[in-house]
Amino acid sequence: MQEVKKEQYSDVKVLIHHKETCCPTFVYSILEQTIPGVVYADDQSFLIGTSSGIYYVAGDERNQNVNECIVELHKKRAESKKRFTLYSPNRSWDSVIKTVLRDELNQMMRYALSQQISAKKAFQLPKGFTLKRINENIISTSTEFHKAYYEEYWGSVSNFLKNGFGFAVLYDNHVVSECTSIFLGGDHAEMDIYTSEEYRGMGFAYIAGIAFINDCLEKGVTPSWDCDVSNKSSIHLAKKLGFKISTKYSIFFKKSG
Repeated sequence: MQEVKKEQYSDVKVLIHHKETCCPTFVYSILEQTIPGVVYADDQSFLIGTSSGIYYVAGDERNQNVNECIVELHKKRAESKKRFTLYSPNRSWDSVIKTVLRDELNQMMRYALSQQISAKKAFQLPKGFTLKRINENIISTSTEFHKAYYEEYWGSVSNFLKNGFGFAVLYDNHVVSECTSIFLGGDHAEMDIYTSEEYRGMGFAYIAGIAFINDCLEKGVTPSWDCDVSNKSSIHLAKKLGFKISTKYSIFFKKSG
């Protein structure tokens, strides 16, 4: 397989859009050159990955070229002790990945949730709490969505501030809860939410999520939500925000130890 030049990313995007029904948001983030990444392709298959080591494979699973590329890429990432997470589009690919990597990776099932909303939802903050758009100052004081987080998923804080968005609930200038765009592409904004432990169960994740969704409506972007099938609290919050389970898929990641 050949590494695709950035000038040809738009062609790959068109092909994937027509062929794949369950394509992660980060794939479009790369193809639209919103975040750094790499694209390998031939006339049968694609392998697309972020700089942080999250990959998506698609196309003909019988293609030996892409299978060999997966093995070699995994080997290089493992030798340098770097992250390797591979998103699979379907069960056929699940079987191939397990075969070519000889069960060297853990398999985890995940849900992709989606929603179709047309009207903003209202919310009310308790007294003393404020809602702010995520900025450099909030990032510098956040315990979860901090500088390292945005460097991993966006390449830099400045790139996120330029192309991404999110909201934080604060109390006395302390970040209580946040909802940010972990990835943005293909007219979709994938949500990532975190609430400080001492403030959980008080509705702040819902407020941050609604603020994010409302902003998506203004931007003409569709919010999306992915989580592990065993993450009941995440699924519950997603459904409360109006999401419905649309697809079940697998990811493969490095085994611990």
